Amino acid sequence: MEHFLAAYNEGDPRHLDHCLHPEYRHPNPAVERGIEGMRAAIRRWASTVEDLSLTLDDLVVEGDKAVARMTFSGRQVGPILGIPASGRRFSVGLIDIFLIEDGLFAQHWDEMDLLGLHRQLGALPD
Repeated sequence: MEHFLAAYNEGDPRHLDHCLHPEYRHPNPAVERGIEGMRAAIRRWASTVEDLSLTLDDLVVEGDKAVARMTFSGRQVGPILGIPASGRRFSVGLIDIFLIEDGLFAQHWDEMDLLGLHRQLGALPD
């Protein structure tokens, strides 16, 4: 988990080489399969969010699955999910479920507080 968090927090997708399976499967079919798809996702977030922070709040590991409850925060400086740059700070909850294969994250499913994100970025009224 340490390398996954560092990839976001440092904006350096090379950390993924230490924690992702080479054939990593992203839940978004538009994201390229493999580590490169996640590298691109991290580069996108790093280019649109200043002071990006991904913090681990809870981690539960059982069998071949790890569930991480995290907080994702920063200041929007570029478009996010179709929302123009606002300069606003945000902090939202995120839950990822990772499938583990050969000791590496091989796939994940995620749920992010998108309603909270849209409200905090001014795309929806409070």
